[in-house]
Amino acid sequence: MSDQKPRLTSSVVIVHDGKYLLAKRNKENYNGYWVFPGGGVDFGETLHDAAIREAKEETNLDIEIIKQIGYKEIINVPGNYHSIVFFYLAKPKHLNVKAKEDVSLAEFFSIEQIKDLNIAESVEWVLREAGFWS
Repeated sequence: MSDQKPRLTSSVVIVHDGKYLLAKRNKENYNGYWVFPGGGVDFGETLHDAAIREAKEETNLDIEIIKQIGYKEIINVPGNYHSIVFFYLAKPKHLNVKAKEDVSLAEFFSIEQIKDLNIAESVEWVLREAGFWS
């Protein structure tokens, strides 16, 4: 049995004019996949605050959280990844998007455009959970 423990993470669905901000990962896990911005929760940090911080770190956006959408457990043992991701719905305070940190690109897409992208499974799941993907 491994000493590894699941990682607690926050992710954010940023919506502007009916489009959703996705970021293209450049890290080992899900490299090249489009995901919602997010990452690990620091000790002493709330899930809510982690979502705001991660959005800023990865996309340069300041955001306003609207509500929590839900959470999803993501397990990829061969990839050494086990995370419990809490998803938040948010709106941007400005549109100065700039990919930084763990992502190589960050862009807004419509649902129809997203359906043609190489997305992580969690993207479709959370958009369905929020009622945006039918």
